Amino acid sequence: MTETLTTAALCGLNLISDDEVDAAVNAFLTNAMGPTFVFKEGYRLNLAKAVRRHPGADDFVNRREVGTQLKRPFVRAAIMQARPTRD
Repeated sequence: MTETLTTAALCGLNLISDDEVDAAVNAFLTNAMGPTFVFKEGYRLNLAKAVRRHPGADDFVNRREVGTQLKRPFVRAAIMQARPTRD
């Protein structure tokens, strides 16, 4: 079932676009505790949870001395490895 696939796998199937992943990254960096992110095909992802579950991203994103541009690839990796759900 596609519900258990990672965001990266869903991108490979063209169910989620790179632009949507970029939008999710921007949403997290703007408001880490924001609402669940909804991709166009109806897949949903709790961005804060995705980052918390990714060891490297969770550690790096919480460093105050690190700027947004350095956090971006870690947040993207967390989102790409997460498993969005679909209603």
